Amino acid sequence: MTMPASLSDCPSVARLTSDCDASLDALREQETRAREGAKQLAEDIVASVAAKGGVWQPPETTGEVLVNAGGVVFPVSRRGLLMPLMRKRYISVLLMHFADGMPKDPSGHVYLEVSSAYFDAFLDALTLYETGRANTVTLPANKAADPTYAEYHCLFMREVGVFSPSADQQQAPLDATMANNGAQQPWEATAGVDEATQQYFDASQPSIRAYVKAAKGLGRLKEDINAFLTAMEPFLKTPGDGDSTLLSLTILGRQVVILKSTLLRLGDKHPLLTRFSDTPPNWPDRHIRQTPAKHFVHTVEFARRIAMTMPKGQFIHPPLLDESERRLCIEDMEMYGIAYAPICHLAAGGDLIVDLPAGDGWVIQSAQEWVSVLVDIMDKPTCSPSLLFKSSRDGDDFGTMVDKVGDASGLLFLINHNDTHRFGAFVNGQLKPPADPTHTSGLYKVQQFLISISGAYGQVTKIPIPTARQTVHVAGRDAFIKSSNEDSRGKLCLGSGYLWFAWGSPGPADDVRSMNQWVKTQDLPDGYLGQFNSDGNGTLAGAWTFTAKEVEIWHVHGGGATSA
Repeated sequence: MTMPASLSDCPSVARLTSDCDASLDALREQETRAREGAKQLAEDIVASVAAKGGVWQPPETTGEVLVNAGGVVFPVSRRGLLMPLMRKRYISVLLMHFADGMPKDPSGHVYLEVSSAYFDAFLDALTLYETGRANTVTLPANKAADPTYAEYHCLFMREVGVFSPSADQQQAPLDATMANNGAQQPWEATAGVDEATQQYFDASQPSIRAYVKAAKGLGRLKEDINAFLTAMEPFLKTPGDGDSTLLSLTILGRQVVILKSTLLRLGDKHPLLTRFSDTPPNWPDRHIRQTPAKHFVHTVEFARRIAMTMPKGQFIHPPLLDESERRLCIEDMEMYGIAYAPICHLAAGGDLIVDLPAGDGWVIQSAQEWVSVLVDIMDKPTCSPSLLFKSSRDGDDFGTMVDKVGDASGLLFLINHNDTHRFGAFVNGQLKPPADPTHTSGLYKVQQFLISISGAYGQVTKIPIPTARQTVHVAGRDAFIKSSNEDSRGKLCLGSGYLWFAWGSPGPADDVRSMNQWVKTQDLPDGYLGQFNSDGNGTLAGAWTFTAKEVEIWHVHGGGATSA
C-alpha cells in the first residue's frame, strides 16, 4: 500500500492541519497580548506611585515622624500608623509611603495641609488605639458633628490595599504544572477525536481562569491606587512648587499657616491670598488685629477645605458656629471672600454653592439633597432656583398658587407628604391657565418627570414619565378637571394623572395640598420600596390620596437644558 509522501499530497488533511495551526497561532497571539496587557497594568501602577514620590516599602517603621499639620508640628507614631486597623488608611499610606512627595516646611518637616485642630484630635484617637484603650480610631461626638473635623476624618480613614496586600494577594505564585492541570499529558490514541480535543480544552481552563483572576486583580489595584492618588493630590507637592510655599500670618500671637498653592486654587486675586501673600499685591502688615482669632481660623480652615483639599463631588460644609458668634463670624468670612454655605466641586468642572434653605420647615432637608436634585437628577449645576410658592407661607388656595407662579418657565414642584415621604416633579415649561376662569386649559405637552426624595426609594431618584404622558392640564379658578376613570376632580393635573393638586371625591378640593399621586409599575425604576395598590400601581407618597404637609414651587432658571 502506498502512503502519502507528505501532507501536501493529501489536500484535505493539509487544509485542516493548517486550520489547526492558524487557530493555535491566534491563541499564541492572544497569549502575547494578555502578557503585555498584564505587564502594562503592573508598569502603570509602579509608575503612578513613583511619579508622586511614593515608595512601596516605608523607609522607617519605628520611632516618630514629625508632621507639620496646618502650622503645628506633631510627633506621629509610625507604629500606630502601621497597626492592622490603620496601615491601609489613606493617612497612614500618605505619611509612610509618600513622605518624599509631600511639601516640607522650612525646618524640613513633612507638611500636611489640614486643620491642626483636626490632626490633634486624630492623634488623640490614634494614641488610644495604639495603647489598646480603644478598638477604633474615632473622633469624639462633639467633633464628629463638626465638618471641620469630620470631613478630614472621613477622607483620611478610607482604605487603599495595594501597599498592604491581602492574604489572597500574598498567596504563593501559581504553579505552572498545577495550572496546566495535565496539559502536558500525551494525546490518548485510544480516545476519540472529540474526546481528545475536549481533554486539551479542559486542561487549559484552569490557566485561563487563573489569568483572568490575576488580571482583574491588577485592574482593581490600579483603580485603587488611582483613587488614592486623586484624593491625596492636594496634599502632595505640585510641579514647580518646591518646598518653600508656606504662607503665614500672626493673629493675637497665634500663627496661621497655609500653602500658597492652596490659596491660588481660590483665585489669584482672592482676598485671602492677598492677605497672606508676602509679595505684591499684599498687605504690608503681617499681623491681623481687627478680626477675632477664632473667626479668622474658622475662615482659613473652611477656605482650606474649599480649595480642593476635599475630593470633587464631595460636599464641603461650613464649620459649626455657636449661635452667639454666628452673625459676626459670617460677616468676617464674607469680608475675606468666603461664603458661609455648603459647596461642591463638580466632577465636570466648576463649583456649586448651595445657598438654599433646607431642613425644618422645608421639603428639601439638606444641601446634599439639593445637589442630588439640581445636579444629579436635573443636570443643572449652575442654575439659580427661586421660590415662587410655599403653602405654609402663601396659603392653600389654588388661585393664589397660580398667581404666584405666573408665567415662570421651568417649575420644580416639591411636596412633603408626611416627612417620611417627600417627592416632586419638574415641569420644563409653564402653567397656562385659561383666560376664561370657567374653562380649563386642555391638555398641552410639556417635558416633565417625577422625583422621589425620600420614602419610596433609598436615595434621591428620577422617575421618567413616558413621552405620551408628559402633559399638563390647568383648570380656571371656577372650573375643575374630572378624572377619566373615577368620580373625582382636581384643579391641576401633571403626567396625565400621575400627580393631581386640589384633588377630591367628588371634588375638587378647596385645598391645593389635597393630592393624588400614583405611578404605573412599569414606569417605576428599580429599587422601589413603596407599596402597590390593587391595580398594581405604586406611589411616591405614603398613600395615593393625601393632604400634603408642605407644597413648594421653585423657578429653576439657567444651568443648562433638562431633558425628561
